[in-house]
Amino acid sequence: MILQNGHRLKVEKSRQIVTTSFAGLPLLTELAHQAGVVDELNAIPYLWRRTGTYTTADYALGLALTLTAGGDGLDDTRILAGDEGLGQLVFPGMPKPNSIGEFLRRFGHRSVFRLGEVPTRLAVRSLKPGQPITLDLDSSAIESDKAEAERTYLGFDGYNPMLAWIDELDMFVGGVFREGGASPQSHLPSLLRYCHRRIPKGVHVRLRSDSAGYRMDLLGYCVRHSIEFAICADMDTGVRAVVEKIPEKDWRLVVKGNDTFLLAETIYAPGHHHKHEDLPAFRLIVVRRTGQLGLFRDPIEFYPIITNLPDSWTAQQIVDYYNGRGRMEKAIGELKNGFALHWLPCGTLMANAAYFQIALLAYNLARVFRRVALPEGWQGFTIKKLRFRLLCHAGIIVRHARRLILRLSHAFPSFEVFEQARWAVLSPQLCAPTT
Repeated sequence: MILQNGHRLKVEKSRQIVTTSFAGLPLLTELAHQAGVVDELNAIPYLWRRTGTYTTADYALGLALTLTAGGDGLDDTRILAGDEGLGQLVFPGMPKPNSIGEFLRRFGHRSVFRLGEVPTRLAVRSLKPGQPITLDLDSSAIESDKAEAERTYLGFDGYNPMLAWIDELDMFVGGVFREGGASPQSHLPSLLRYCHRRIPKGVHVRLRSDSAGYRMDLLGYCVRHSIEFAICADMDTGVRAVVEKIPEKDWRLVVKGNDTFLLAETIYAPGHHHKHEDLPAFRLIVVRRTGQLGLFRDPIEFYPIITNLPDSWTAQQIVDYYNGRGRMEKAIGELKNGFALHWLPCGTLMANAAYFQIALLAYNLARVFRRVALPEGWQGFTIKKLRFRLLCHAGIIVRHARRLILRLSHAFPSFEVFEQARWAVLSPQLCAPTT
């Protein structure tokens, strides 16, 4: 039976007991210390600050933990700052929202680049030599109502960052913050070079991208560095001519659940058509679908995938592999909706770029926490579920014999998981830098 006690309930403030509503957040701050994130943040140069005030880590992790706990922007840092128990456990003093906004406005190109290297290192330290990984590149428009924001391809004002994501880790290994009107293909080769140079040697890299990645310089980089790829090709003159020459007998009917399409494979040498003669011929996997007849629309649609994956991969396997890009779209959705990146709070490009990199740091820190500290059954939890189960639970802070004691309810169902995670994040070998 659900009780109705609202008319009898009295609410008061009390200083007799120190409590926290975020008993699980200290697990993440300990992880940040053990993984070297705090030291890396404090080592970022070019950020002016007064002697004796907050460090870079205080600002960046204060904002990152606010986003992790469910905050929706700078103003919500007040909630963590007003949590007396969290102040004793983590933040003896947390910067105010206007101070965090001022901190973000201090960033320039160099400091944003150095800030972006922190979530990158957090991701690549999780890689093991010999491990094959898939690097997905994709962009996502983020809304903003500030005067500097430009119209995006989706029709609203905002920004259009390009992201690099490792499928096997579900972690973002890099991101370029771009203006809203940026070309879909801009910064792709530079982002690929950035990620590739930081991935440890011995890790086999495969690349996936939509048609924005169909650039001859990007394909050339992959060839020179032995990177396998599966990229959606534009139906330009050269590709269309090759597709139209495929004999009708070579098209194979594929039925997968409710999806039905025709599939064929051929060879295409893009360098011959794009004046990049050093490029070899690649496999071209073509999906053909038949839609409804329209006045200005061809009822037959082709979806070509250019790839250098070995012949041991069948055409169907390559299509399935390429369609795995949908997992990155899900990760971007989690980043935007779970870590408050659906809206950008600042009025300048560099300040929003710093906010963007801090959101990537929050996402990666939560992913590492799940991987190293939580049971296998918790690995697929969204940040919303992780908050509900573990991070945002009440606790009482008690001082005894010069020690801090965090008391949780005896009925807390995830107490054993909490204890396991506490000892896991204290490991001195946690996330040691790769050599």
